[in-house]
Amino acid sequence: MNHHLKLATSLDDVELPEKLPPIVLIAFTRPELLKEVLNAISQQTLLPPKIIGFVDGARKSEDEHLIAQCISLLEDFSALVPVQIVARKNNLGCDQNVILGLTEVLTTHDSLVYLEDDTVPNQYFYDRMCRLLEAYRDCKQVCSVSAYANLPAGLDSQVDTDFIMSNRVFCWGFGTWFDRWQEIDLVNQSAQYNPFGSFYQIPATSQTKMTMVNQFWLEKNKQTDWVITFTLAALYHQKLHIIPTTSFTYNIGFGHPQSKTYKGKEASWVNARYQADFRPHSLPSSLELPEQLKLALSDGDLVQYLLKQKGLWLNLSAFMYLLPRSSSLSNMIMLIKLFITSLPLTLKRWRSGLPM
Repeated sequence: MNHHLKLATSLDDVELPEKLPPIVLIAFTRPELLKEVLNAISQQTLLPPKIIGFVDGARKSEDEHLIAQCISLLEDFSALVPVQIVARKNNLGCDQNVILGLTEVLTTHDSLVYLEDDTVPNQYFYDRMCRLLEAYRDCKQVCSVSAYANLPAGLDSQVDTDFIMSNRVFCWGFGTWFDRWQEIDLVNQSAQYNPFGSFYQIPATSQTKMTMVNQFWLEKNKQTDWVITFTLAALYHQKLHIIPTTSFTYNIGFGHPQSKTYKGKEASWVNARYQADFRPHSLPSSLELPEQLKLALSDGDLVQYLLKQKGLWLNLSAFMYLLPRSSSLSNMIMLIKLFITSLPLTLKRWRSGLPM
């Protein structure tokens, strides 16, 4: 738990390391978004010594000219900051491109700062991330640091610092260290790795209940998401993350025709906590989760939450796992309701040979 370490209380008191970490920048087929990210990097109060850009290979011939534009933008940016471009010969897919990229970089660097081509940092981003990485370098319980804020409802009133401990990873601007990444070891895990087994076995809190639902959809649709997998692996290893209470990165990827996940209109929560001039400094006094994030959800609160998730269902295994954990008759009735109402969908998927 690193109780012997004296924790910094302000980033302003944390000295920058002699060797600054590189920015790892992931790009693919969205040159107009990448241009905005590069412009924001050029306006940082502290410029990185190096950018390592990983550009995935084409899925189809129509991708090639977009990829070429991304590479050209990165080459031009080298006039300001040295850019090492790693252009994949084949299409690895987003998850493998990221996991392999981070693994490759962390074989020669002890930490890194990560951005994607739709994550625009404010001017203080790189300086603050470097200081966060330095502040928590020796706190082995801390697995990552982040610039993006996403908090459960009601938590604001309990927090009086710019950062808190978290059980979730937020990748819209984050940093990590070689030893933590090596311990999580995603590069050697299966694409849908879940150390807890199934989605319903993930420990549920006001924060991780969202991860449970995300994992549900990955399992049922046979999809992958490296951030969800990273979150689960870190949770299993009892690692924590430092996240801000106000975002100092801004996501511009929603609704873009080349977006993999966020194809629709930007939801209201996405950039709700962003402040362009936010320069965070105050840090939590301990490595303890806020009380609201620490408490396990009651079985009743969990079932109520699952009932509200449109399209979610319970198969027989999930039902039989959760039923003995019901602490009251009313909770058992809610669980039975969820199971019965989703039976037609479960049977339809069974007949179609789809995961149930």
